[in-house]
Formats: sequence, structure tokens, C-alpha cells
Amino acid sequence: MSLWKRFKDWAGGEDGGRESKAPPAAENPPKSPAAAVTPVTPATVEQRLAALVDAPEPPDGALAAELLETLQERGQGARGLELARKILARWSDLGLFALRTAELMAERGDDRGARQLLAPLVADGGAPLAALMLAAEIDERQGDPRSALALYERILAHDLDFPRARVRAERLRSAKGREANLAGATIATQGALTRGRYRVERELGRGGAGTVFAAQDLAIERRVALKVYHRRGRVERERLLVEARTPAQIEHPGVVRIFDLDERLGAIAMEWVQGGSVRREIGRGQVPLARVRRWMDTALEALAFVHARGFVHRDVKPSNFLVRPDDRIVLTDFGLAMAIGDTPRTATGLGEGTLRYMPPEQRAGAPAEPSADVFALGVTLREMLAAADASDAGLAELAAACAQPAPEARPSLVELRAAVTSVPSAD
Repeated sequence: MSLWKRFKDWAGGEDGGRESKAPPAAENPPKSPAAAVTPVTPATVEQRLAALVDAPEPPDGALAAELLETLQERGQGARGLELARKILARWSDLGLFALRTAELMAERGDDRGARQLLAPLVADGGAPLAALMLAAEIDERQGDPRSALALYERILAHDLDFPRARVRAERLRSAKGREANLAGATIATQGALTRGRYRVERELGRGGAGTVFAAQDLAIERRVALKVYHRRGRVERERLLVEARTPAQIEHPGVVRIFDLDERLGAIAMEWVQGGSVRREIGRGQVPLARVRRWMDTALEALAFVHARGFVHRDVKPSNFLVRPDDRIVLTDFGLAMAIGDTPRTATGLGEGTLRYMPPEQRAGAPAEPSADVFALGVTLREMLAAADASDAGLAELAAACAQPAPEARPSLVELRAAVTSVPSAD
């Protein structure tokens, strides 16, 4: 019996009716170890995908994508991507399969490899909009705003309401010469701030909103992470204040500490977390399952505290999970956080976040609710399990329960914490 079902029984089956709607064992055998005799086993799935490498004719892209997805869900994502690369090296015209492979590579932090796979799709005038969106997001992350804007405009030419494309395109258009703005973050930081309290040491990373630097607080000789926003507009100022003030109201070991705020420069000095992010860790290769369990347990603790203080993070994802030396998770980047029940007030608030981790109601601009963070946590857990060195049917069941499209179908954090800490996982 899975971890989730064990917990539901242990808790008294309050939502038993919902659980009973799951497909019968004969239709969905991988969910139950006892029923795994007749259905396809993970090894068989691997063999079927491997057979496509030497197939005498182009394989069915949809079938290949389904096999790859199955390996991903069963914790064999690295092996699946290895086979996918071999298949695509021989059969380069499998559009759907190439797109799904690129998505999984990007999730693991391999933006360069993902972009290379997307290149033939993007060059096609009839490219899937999802492929254009992924390529644009990668181009932004890699510091090529011109290419990203061109791709967003191609998307909008076909669908003006494509999630996040319009907001991102407007952001890039309004930033005259985005390259200058990105470089300006470095210049401003190494100029004005260097003459004051902080000495910049090196760049740690940059995203759509800002650049993060490793810096030294000269006043008290403390190392900090210094985030400098790329732009200084009203929207960016509001996000800067939210990102600085929200963690300050929470104060928990699992929430990044804010030390300083400079509204004029658009900068935040925050706690330096030495271990980097979960995104970086899972991008390096296989991760011990025990670490994934530790990450999940401490992430739940931190998120539960955030919700108890009346906030929803709204941007939960592996890159916003920092890792302490003892493997405890630290939540960072509260720029999109909102009080529970609040509704995005502007057009830019609608659909803000990272598309893959956003539940349907957040994309639609619904009031902020803790269930949105539960959805994102489920997607994040699924990615962590895909990088684990062993499978865990119980945690996989929890990830699936969290990522249900309907908010009311998702477990609460209270239920999740009880399931993880009070019920042993199935072997």
C-alpha cells in the first residue's frame, strides 16, 4: 500500500471518497507493487525505449515521449534522457519527443542541451508554441533578451493569451536595451555599493527579475547574497519590497533571512546559503534518496510556517530551495508572495510565476491560497525523485496527489507532513 493511502487510512479516511476515484489496479498497475506482476515493469519500459535507438524506421514520437515520461516518474530520468539523446541523434524529426526531452533537460538544469534540441523546432515556421516558450525562457536565462523577445512575439502572433508570453514580451520591450540593464546591475553593484557597505565578489546567477552576487558586508565582515533588480520601475519596486519584507515577518530557519534593503539601488542583502540550490544539486546527477526525503521534510516544515503566518509563496520550485550544509531546505525569493486570500491587482500579477510549477488557478489570477504552493511542491518533488538514486512509491504517490489540477483534490500541508513523518513508506 502506498504512503499516501496508508496515511489516509491512518487518518480515518476523511477523504476516502476522493481516493476511491483512482483507476483500478488493472488499469494503473505501477501504483501498487503487488500488482506489478502482469503490467510493464520499469526494466521493460527501459528496454522498449532502448529498442527505439536502433529501430529500422522512425519511431512513434508520442510513444517515445510516453516511455520517457514513465521512466521519469519511476525515478529513472537520467537513463531515460541518455536513451532519448541517442534516439534523437538518429531520428531528428521527432518533434513531440524532442520537445518533451528538452523540457526534462531544462528541468535538470541543462539549458544548453535543451536549447540545442529545440533549435530545429524553433526554426520551423509551424513550431509548437510550447517549444517557442521554452526556448524563449532559456534564452532569457542565458542572457539573450533579443532572441527571447523575438520568440515571445512569434507566440503572441498566434495566441495573444498564451500564459506569461505577453507579460514577458512587454517586460523586454519596455527595457530599452536589456543587455545594458543586465550589465548595469553589475556596474551599479560594483560601483555605488562597493563604495558603501558591500564589496561584490562574484556573480552567482541571474534570472528574469535580477542578478544575485556573492558579496562581503564590510561593516560586520559577513558574507551575504546580494540581489540587484534589473529595472527600477513601479512593478519592480513593489516586488523588491515584497521580497524583502515578507521573510522579515516570518523568521524561521527554513526561510532566508533579509539583512538590508536599498530601494534606491533596487538591491537586497540576504543570508548566504553555502549549499546552493536544489536545482543545482539535482542537475549534477543522481542524488541519494535519503537527501530527497530530508529536503521534502524540511521544505514542508518551512512552507507550513509560511502559511501559518498568512502568506503564500507562489513561486515554489527547485531553484528557490536553497540547501544548508545539514541538508535543510531554505525558502528564498519571496518576490511573488501574497497574503492568503489576496488577488493579483494588475495585469502583470496574472500568471506571474514559473509556468511549469503554476497550478491552473494561479495562471487564471485567482486569490492566493496555500493549495497553490502544494501544487508547485508536488511538481518539485517529482523532479527531485527523478534525480534520486532509488525509487520511492510512497513519495511518488504524494507528488501525484499534490499536483492534482483541482485545488480541493490536493492534500493540505498538514496532511502531507503527517503522511511523511507518521506513516512508514512502502518498500
